[in-house]
Amino acid sequence: MTTASFSRAQLELVFAKRSNVGRWFAVALGFPLVAALISAGVLLYARYPSALGRLDVVTMPPGAEVWLDGRRVGVAPCTIERVAFGPHTLRAVQEGFLLAEREVILEPDGAEEAVSFLLQPIKADTPFSAASDGAPTERIAEFMQHAAEAFQRGDLVAPANDNALYYADAVLLIQPDNGPASDLRARIQDTLIRQAELAAGRGDLALAQSVYAMLLARFPSDERSKAGVARIAELIEANRGQAARFLARAEAAMAAGRYVDPPQASAYFYLSQVLARDRGQTQAQALRAEVRRAAQASAEAQVAQGRLDQAAVEYRRLARLFPEDRALYSRARQLERQRDDDQALPLAVALPAARQSNGRGSAQPGTLRFSAAGLVFASPSGGESLSIPTNAIANWQAGQASLTVTLADGATYRFTGRDLERGAKLLSLRKSATALVPDQRKANHPTPAVSPNLNER
Repeated sequence: MTTASFSRAQLELVFAKRSNVGRWFAVALGFPLVAALISAGVLLYARYPSALGRLDVVTMPPGAEVWLDGRRVGVAPCTIERVAFGPHTLRAVQEGFLLAEREVILEPDGAEEAVSFLLQPIKADTPFSAASDGAPTERIAEFMQHAAEAFQRGDLVAPANDNALYYADAVLLIQPDNGPASDLRARIQDTLIRQAELAAGRGDLALAQSVYAMLLARFPSDERSKAGVARIAELIEANRGQAARFLARAEAAMAAGRYVDPPQASAYFYLSQVLARDRGQTQAQALRAEVRRAAQASAEAQVAQGRLDQAAVEYRRLARLFPEDRALYSRARQLERQRDDDQALPLAVALPAARQSNGRGSAQPGTLRFSAAGLVFASPSGGESLSIPTNAIANWQAGQASLTVTLADGATYRFTGRDLERGAKLLSLRKSATALVPDQRKANHPTPAVSPNLNER
């Protein structure tokens, strides 16, 4: 039997060689591992970019305080970094100028957005008396009136620049110790809290989540809102598995034409529940856009029927349901202005006109009177020569200096004169409740021919 013996120096040499081999082996394995980690990091960053964006804010004049979701963030011009994607409320405040407010939605595909404010000086349109501290009382009264109207409509914190909280804060900017404005601000806060609690109580977690978010954006130090947000988040997480059931109900509601009504059984309601549980659910997002288009088409149908007041109310409601679509509120304001202009028209108007003869004879001069009852053409002596009730009119074509009226029985009358288009517009607006918009009567609601009262004198 042969016995091998090693000296201490030989043993140290053997272990040193083995150690070097192990070290180089670890290094060889480490390089690919580090490279893989770096590649994975790059891929993750490319696929899941930062959920934060940036807002660049400028005001004219510069120097206004900028507030984001109830927190002061700087003085304009300024850049607000690390802003979460989604809706935000920006305000610009400067002494001597009206409060300016804007709703901003920061989208992931445009991580940077520029926002500008053109500040309006605080002044009354007419000379005003002053309160003890020099605040313009007429402007304060105007804002408080607007605040009361917005509160009555339900526009508590939206849309921007036309909500109850905005007007109350505008008053407090002019007169910081104004009691009614402070009381209204507290009332708005309590009303929103109550709305959120009621929504949560009936299981409408989407609405509760939305209202609590609005509260924290306007009242960031409100502890009730903070607790409510945490509670709703826990409930949504616990019920996340119900999203598929709500999506199926939304599709059924859309098939039945229940887009936004009834409020607790509409497609909008069910889709809101889905998106509260899964904000990135693409099918729910697409269906929600379809619901908005259908509801907007319904509102436009009311416009086509001349029901501007109802259409404006519906558009304001849609602006609250879909705050990301700013065009809805703009359309509501456009319809309200048009309605106000129409209501300012007189009940009747008489215009100089000439009735054109169907034959070769000369035109008969006189006065054409427009009213809800219809048309009356009077001869120069003042006697009635032609009377056409509204329900006998099938349609008409009006120009600035001419008017052609076609009756349901096919008879046609033509008048010329200045500003007859204005008279025809008044006739359309003041017609009886059973009359329809011109050119839609025959197609939509055909009626038996009614012979006009023709009294030639």
